[in-house]
Amino acid sequence: MPSQIDERLASLAAIDADAALESIRMAGLEDSVWSRVQAKKAAAGAGSAGVRVALTAAALAIGLAFGALHQPAHQPARAHVAELGVLSEDGLLAPSVRLGGGA
Repeated sequence: MPSQIDERLASLAAIDADAALESIRMAGLEDSVWSRVQAKKAAAGAGSAGVRVALTAAALAIGLAFGALHQPAHQPARAHVAELGVLSEDGLLAPSVRLGGGA
């Protein structure tokens, strides 16, 4: 018992789609669409190069300025020990900490 979907799929399979697509291709529609897509793609990429360079330079300058101006008052001697204390009670017994390699 064929359903309505089966009938529609069978009628769709019987259509000669190659001839319809070839007539569109012969009309030059496909070539004109691709040329416009390529032109827009080239225009979009060319305008953003300067913005990317400016943003990268600004991020680098802000990072360097923050690193130079934001010095802590005192340097903790063993920062990794404080971090291990939060994670476990016996973290100081780990071989990597005992050998001075940190966590």
